[in-house]
Amino acid sequence: MKRVLFRRGFTDRMYYYNFVAVHVIVGAVVLLTALSGILGITDMSALAAVPPCAYAELGIHTGFIVWKAKVENCRKNKDMGRLEKLETEGDL
Repeated sequence: MKRVLFRRGFTDRMYYYNFVAVHVIVGAVVLLTALSGILGITDMSALAAVPPCAYAELGIHTGFIVWKAKVENCRKNKDMGRLEKLETEGDL
């Protein structure tokens, strides 16, 4: 797995690391919530905002990757009319 990952591009590696980090953070929140009684933590309200924020960040990163792939495909396929529209308006 490690060899395949490092043959990928920089953006793919960053997306993989972001994906793993988000799921580790959410797993840690779930674990802290489950162990809150044993650890003596009474106020868990601050942790309630972490999973939505983490997945929102992952969603923004995913949207960026999709947009970047669209622009690269337009450049590769020489669809200049569509490329100009993408670069000026940012939408297809």
